[in-house]
Amino acid sequence: MNNEILKLVPSNYSSDAAVLLIDAKKYLNGVKKLMPNAQFVILESWDLPSEPKIFDVIISEDCLTYGQNFYRKLAELNHLLKDSGFVLTQFLNVRFIGILEDLRRGIFSPQEKRFWAKWDIVKILNDANFKEINFLPGEQIKNSAAEWENFGFDNFNDDLTTKIWLVKACKCTPEVVALKEMYSYETRAELSRLLHRVEYDIDAEKNSAAILELCRRENIFNEYLADFIDQTVIHKEKIFNILRLHPNQ
Repeated sequence: MNNEILKLVPSNYSSDAAVLLIDAKKYLNGVKKLMPNAQFVILESWDLPSEPKIFDVIISEDCLTYGQNFYRKLAELNHLLKDSGFVLTQFLNVRFIGILEDLRRGIFSPQEKRFWAKWDIVKILNDANFKEINFLPGEQIKNSAAEWENFGFDNFNDDLTTKIWLVKACKCTPEVVALKEMYSYETRAELSRLLHRVEYDIDAEKNSAAILELCRRENIFNEYLADFIDQTVIHKEKIFNILRLHPNQ
């Protein structure tokens, strides 16, 4: 079971990634097979670097199981990830029928471990600004969950028979990563600033003209601009109308 979490790494992932292992040294050999030229930082405690955007992959198996302030932990990991990077972790499933059976019998698990439901993990990862979340069943049992389903418990994706869920949390969606790779940070920051000024009616006419000038100067084509608006602006239709840009253009 040691390398099950590595199934969440794409088969064609970069062989020379920068990888951080936090109390996860057991994954070292498995990661080396997937990424022969990877550069590793191995930590045995939560003494993290302060620099932003330095790792492609972070593996922290127990960051959702032990300790406190899980949001802060995940936000710190997000800070360390490059835009195309992701975190691999796992959590103990509070909806696992083994847990439910124990609760029915009055048996409570040790308090030092934290149990979660999937929707808890989605919320905390969203709050920590992760944009794409994937789950894979880890440890499971073959017992039937029929009794608990009859009690009204939903068993979507065999949730009731999964003791541990493996998680891949990406900093950005692939679409956003692609957008960020096409133009410099300064160009994207300026475009975002101008779009938001137009969105909230701050010198809308002047800033609309500035957007068009920026697009002309940096060769930002309409399809890119439409995708950028879709990913960064709340009131999309307003911007499309002002710029007279069709979103599917």
